[in-house]
Amino acid sequence: MTMFKGKTQDAQCPILGATFWKKGLKVEGQVTKDFQTQNGVCFEITLKTPIKVNGTTEKKIAIGALKGFHMALNAAGIESLQVGDGVIIECTGTTGTTKGNDRVDFNVAVNRSE
Repeated sequence: MTMFKGKTQDAQCPILGATFWKKGLKVEGQVTKDFQTQNGVCFEITLKTPIKVNGTTEKKIAIGALKGFHMALNAAGIESLQVGDGVIIECTGTTGTTKGNDRVDFNVAVNRSE
């Protein structure tokens, strides 16, 4: 018989929402999983270099339900990230919208083994 053990704390990581991103901020790493939230699909990324999020150094982060992020993925010719993808995500600033909240804009580069 095989036993599996896990802790919630080992599976959690911060989701980087719109307020986190500032022009010039860049993260690089590998997609380790995807998961569904009430706002859409998020992607967990294990970072090449840890970053500070709310005062805590994080090795894993998640990104997902940001319109500008999905637009950048579409501009790259893909609909979604996949587990195993190498990614570089850089915030290029914000663009005003008619919906009241500015859209966060990104440059993305995705390396995928075919």
